[in-house]
Amino acid sequence: MRLSALEQIPLFAGRTPRRAIEDTVRLVRGLEDIGYHRFWLAEHHNTGAFASSAPDLLMMHMLDATDRIRVGSGGIMAMHYGSLQIAERFATLATLFPGRVDLGLGRAPGGDMLAARALNQGRFIDPEAIDALIDETVALLRDELPAGHRYAALGVHPAPEVLPELWLLGSSGQSAAWAGAHDLGYAYAQFFTGRQQIDVMNRYRAHLPQGASSDRTLSAMCVSAAPTRDEAREQALTAADFRLALRQGRAVGFRAPDALSPGRRAEVEAHLERDTAIVIGTYDEVAETLRAFAENHGTDELMLISYIDDVEVKLAQYGELAARLAG
Repeated sequence: MRLSALEQIPLFAGRTPRRAIEDTVRLVRGLEDIGYHRFWLAEHHNTGAFASSAPDLLMMHMLDATDRIRVGSGGIMAMHYGSLQIAERFATLATLFPGRVDLGLGRAPGGDMLAARALNQGRFIDPEAIDALIDETVALLRDELPAGHRYAALGVHPAPEVLPELWLLGSSGQSAAWAGAHDLGYAYAQFFTGRQQIDVMNRYRAHLPQGASSDRTLSAMCVSAAPTRDEAREQALTAADFRLALRQGRAVGFRAPDALSPGRRAEVEAHLERDTAIVIGTYDEVAETLRAFAENHGTDELMLISYIDDVEVKLAQYGELAARLAG
């Protein structure tokens, strides 16, 4: 099974942004050594929880630090950019690192409405306009704008020998048909809610044009795996604490389990019983859950995300899962 990883660059208590990015470099290098296929970086704005507000800049840093692993955006929040701006930036990355660049495009704001207004200088962008912008970006990169289009005379420079792989991100399944019809790869953020419709990837494939070049699917899933279930559950408290805080409207970052008060710990443990978005267990148990999910949902590739303070422990987890899911 093909495995990849998604990183939001969480800022743990006491961790500087620079240290978090340095740890991410260690992570991507380790994943390359293990044999992971791709590594994506998220986009988040106006939050002290993550150091991932500029995924294309972070991609450049990660690409420069590695040799083989594909690096991409998971994703570029299209509403905050111009179509030519995205196309030129990713064409430049693909020129510098041929055959290793992914462009994952998202429809969400990646932050609150205040950040969205500042990024767009007050312009209101409705969902249909976002779809049109994504369509335009893809057409610019593929040099497929129709003759009557207002930007038909534009060229994207530099023109890479190998285009970035193009993906659409989704978390509700509504975008599956759109991604297929536009011949894009489809990435589903299962870790957002812990749910993914059983037929969403079939819906995507049913809309692919004949001879499609981008018949690719992946599901992004949150994992907490360790030698024992108790260790995995303890490890998962960090993610559960953050997810519960988001639901409660609290602006908190990531805390180690031993930093939680007894009352908060009990609250987080109760939440963990109900939260299906984190796959928890021993390495064998998590690997079996992932394998069954991929088979049942018809997804080609699993993209793992986890929230572990120690990068070496995180790499060990990813390595153990890869050893069980190889082939």
